[in-house]
Amino acid sequence: MLRNYLKIARRHLWINKLYTGLNVGGLAVGLTTCLLMVMYVKHEFTYDRFHANADRIVRVTTNLTTPDAPISVASCSILLASALKRDYPDVETAARFEPVSATIRYGTDLRHEPDVYYAEQDVFSVFTYPFVEGNATKALSEPNTAVVTERFARKYAGCTNVLGETFLCNKKLYRITGVMADLPSNADMKISALLAKDYSTYTDWLVDDFPVYTFVLFRQTPNLNAFDKKLALLSKTYIQPELKKVGATGYAVVFQTELLKDVHFSQGKLADMPKGNKQYGYLFLFLAGFVLVIALLNYINLLTARATGRAKEVGIRKASGALRRQLVGQFLFESFLLSFLSVVLAIILLEISIPFFNELLQIQLDIPWRDGLLMAGIALLSTSFLGGLYPAFVLSGFNTAMVLRKQTGGLGRGFGLRQAITVFQFVLAVGMIVGVLVAHTQMKYMQRVDLGFTKEQVLTVHLPDDSLARMSAYALTDDLRQRTEIKDASLGSGIKPDAILVKATTIFQSVGKKREVMGNYLSIDERFLPLMNMKLVSGRNVLAGSEADKNGAFLVNEAFVKQAGWKQAIGQPMEGFMHKGKVVGVVRNFNYRSLHTAIEPVILVFNASPPANLTLKMKPEQLPLVQAALQKHYPNFPFEYTFLDAAFDAQYRKDNLMITLFNGFSLLTMLVSCLGLFGLATFSAEQRTKEIGVRKVLGASVISIVTLLSKDVLKLVLIAIIIAAPLAWYAMNQWLADFAYKIDMAWWMFALAGFVAVSIALLTVSFQSVKAALMNPVRSLRSE
Repeated sequence: MLRNYLKIARRHLWINKLYTGLNVGGLAVGLTTCLLMVMYVKHEFTYDRFHANADRIVRVTTNLTTPDAPISVASCSILLASALKRDYPDVETAARFEPVSATIRYGTDLRHEPDVYYAEQDVFSVFTYPFVEGNATKALSEPNTAVVTERFARKYAGCTNVLGETFLCNKKLYRITGVMADLPSNADMKISALLAKDYSTYTDWLVDDFPVYTFVLFRQTPNLNAFDKKLALLSKTYIQPELKKVGATGYAVVFQTELLKDVHFSQGKLADMPKGNKQYGYLFLFLAGFVLVIALLNYINLLTARATGRAKEVGIRKASGALRRQLVGQFLFESFLLSFLSVVLAIILLEISIPFFNELLQIQLDIPWRDGLLMAGIALLSTSFLGGLYPAFVLSGFNTAMVLRKQTGGLGRGFGLRQAITVFQFVLAVGMIVGVLVAHTQMKYMQRVDLGFTKEQVLTVHLPDDSLARMSAYALTDDLRQRTEIKDASLGSGIKPDAILVKATTIFQSVGKKREVMGNYLSIDERFLPLMNMKLVSGRNVLAGSEADKNGAFLVNEAFVKQAGWKQAIGQPMEGFMHKGKVVGVVRNFNYRSLHTAIEPVILVFNASPPANLTLKMKPEQLPLVQAALQKHYPNFPFEYTFLDAAFDAQYRKDNLMITLFNGFSLLTMLVSCLGLFGLATFSAEQRTKEIGVRKVLGASVISIVTLLSKDVLKLVLIAIIIAAPLAWYAMNQWLADFAYKIDMAWWMFALAGFVAVSIALLTVSFQSVKAALMNPVRSLRSE
């Protein structure tokens, strides 16, 4: 019996190659898309879950209340971890990470290395970092030791067998005592190397403005609300007296906790790692489920559309003595075979697409064979069962005589449901097209918006952290200014959109009252404004030869003037960031950060310390000249640079990636929807075969018949457009709310989306409509 089923199924599938291909391909594309999206969402929602004690690990952050506005910071006081380990029985241990701006010399190799941290031995008690070399229980227990990752070891030594080898970090010698396996891509804190540091000698709660990330391992699953109250008491006991001692009136520190699994989505904190967006995850999870459902429905639609053509076959087989259970088994087996081929093709497509997906997103996705095969198995059984139900139980139940006389009006039942499915598909398709148009327009707007300065051909060169070495920066700058290829050069903090501006208490008078705020500071020299093409609204620039300006001149932006409530800013007394003097100029507002955030008040002061960066106005082809000059003055420092326009573009990399994914999934959803529309058109044409024949005999033209068959589809798409427009408007308004500077959605976006949807729909059904219209009416009417 099974052999007979296979023989009939193979013959039927081969004869109808087009529909077999559409069925298998459509379901395979839907399965592949669904699995990719589910894998991506799982990757995003399982950050740091690879640690054995992830459910008991908590990160502690800092909320700083100031006289002006609260500030949330991801880091904490150095002494907090010591107090937690000492005074709180429910805490098993705590560990600190302190970011390092690291210049590494390994043999003759000299580079600036990202993701380097000072750390203590307890980090390996809190986190279960896998070691490939060395012993985690004592790797950082001695001074001047280091644990590096496999990537670090291969980068500098070419292998991972580096135990006992040494390297210099910021001119300090470290011995490698351990090699960790590279962390997975869903680790929130990226680590290249950990350098041993002893925090037991610190006694000041306010030292270095809270420089460490603090993670706490609890003995049991923690009650965060109760623990936050204990932290509030700790802050009141230890930190408030320190703030009072230094005269920081109006300031308060509150520590807050967040579970390790929530850290990746913890937005809005200064000094934090790049974060994810849960909304994107929920969106892709919804799309994954929707694409799979639509693929299954399309599969069933195409099967049922073709089933009408097999009514005569059913009648003949029943007349020949076939039992109903045999017909049911035949149709279910054919459906199972189609589903199996679809799953096999989906696995092949998944294997092919994952490397490109990983390259695009810079992540590490592997096919979860256990979960993936489970999903594929469920899909296989579901499609086999659901897809075979209609032809199996409906067709096999027809009266033999009626079927052979072609009285099969019952086959049209369910057509309204298929129409509803098509409308539903195109509601999402139109919404996605609107989303693509709005997203691309918004990203183009952000690329063209006036930032308040010129970012093209502006190079930022990082200078050594060593304050003595930085004194050579002035000689380096003078050398470069003398070269005609260099249009201008400026020393200072420079503009780096991914950097955090220095903050300091700022005192000034506002409406006759003294105010204290935490101000954002940029360190500049007299060449900064001209180089960046920044405009002064009033007043003047700082003067190079003025000692008064070097110690007491302030430039502020328009946002600061608004915050201060000044009608006239020039001459206003100010104090902050080692300067005490008055405002000499007001700079037009400029966006030094991503356009996701509004322009913040900024204060610009003359360099109060050796500069951190050299900013140059030059063409990219002059890079070798700059490198040669840097090596002349800093022979032991790597040449690291950033072009400002590239740095700003990188700010929107996550947005661009999500838009790229959205575009790809939108295209696939449209493809799957069109397959369903094709099935509907096929079904409609077959149901109206005799009507078309009669119309042709009576003189109807091909164009009129094509119009007749297409207008029904056009009605469905127009209904979908009407439903989709307000939903898309609301959804994209929610997305745009994340941007401080955004476009207004225009009517043409919805009109273009509707036009595209109608065009695609008409192109999809035109093939079947023209085929039906060109059919010889004699073939459809010969039995009448």
